[in-house]
Amino acid sequence: MSQDALQPPQSEPVFNPNLLVQEMALVRDVSPADIKQWLAAGWRDLKANAVVSISYAGLFVILGIFISFGFYFMGMPYLVLPGISGFLLVGPAAGIGFYEISRRSAEGERASFTDAVLAFRRNTLGIMGLGIALVFLLQVWIRLSFTIFAISFPGVMPEWSDIFARAASIEGVHFGLAITALGAVFATLIFFAAGFAMPLMLDRKTILIPSMIASAYAVGRNKPAMALWAGSIVLITGLGLATAFLGLIVTLPWIGHATWHAYKQVMAGKPQSD
Repeated sequence: MSQDALQPPQSEPVFNPNLLVQEMALVRDVSPADIKQWLAAGWRDLKANAVVSISYAGLFVILGIFISFGFYFMGMPYLVLPGISGFLLVGPAAGIGFYEISRRSAEGERASFTDAVLAFRRNTLGIMGLGIALVFLLQVWIRLSFTIFAISFPGVMPEWSDIFARAASIEGVHFGLAITALGAVFATLIFFAAGFAMPLMLDRKTILIPSMIASAYAVGRNKPAMALWAGSIVLITGLGLATAFLGLIVTLPWIGHATWHAYKQVMAGKPQSD
């Protein structure tokens, strides 16, 4: 299937008084089978813009390594894992440069590294607003992670030796279940509210709250496809994290470009009749 087939012509949303915001009219149905096409299109964009995409991804790889070593040398190793997992939470903000590269590529333009870094300028207020909200949620996530550790292991110093020593204990199991459940709640909320909001604001220059509502509606309307898509994002990003961040040089731009194509299919036309 050609790339053009994945990017149907844009049309203005048709106002429907039954919808909470007009942007919800852009949403249409997709199936889990479409995910393969999004990933294939994302890979094509990565290959076509390899230098720019990988250079932009390198910024986040360097930042992740810096944060991880920073926590360790500041005597806070217990914050390393929550910090690493935070990549999944701030992913929509990190992807803005990849969305701009794919947007320009679809229009026959060559995106530069500067274009990717300054992509937020297409809709500064909305994009920066969502980015700040995601960073705030990341800080909340890290704080709650430490709180759960303190509750699960009272009186235990949060050092690597203590963490590994208690990992197989009943307290360790409870801690693992609690932190997994908390992470799932954070990830689900962010995926609903921000999964398509960022590319929508970049593409159509919509404002923040309606974009988040439309994103949540798109995810909720396509639950089977979105559940599989979210799992694919976690799996591919996790593979990049498992290689000491180095694999993120490839997995981050791949997922970022694929997300743009997912957006173009999910939120790029008149709504289908229910």
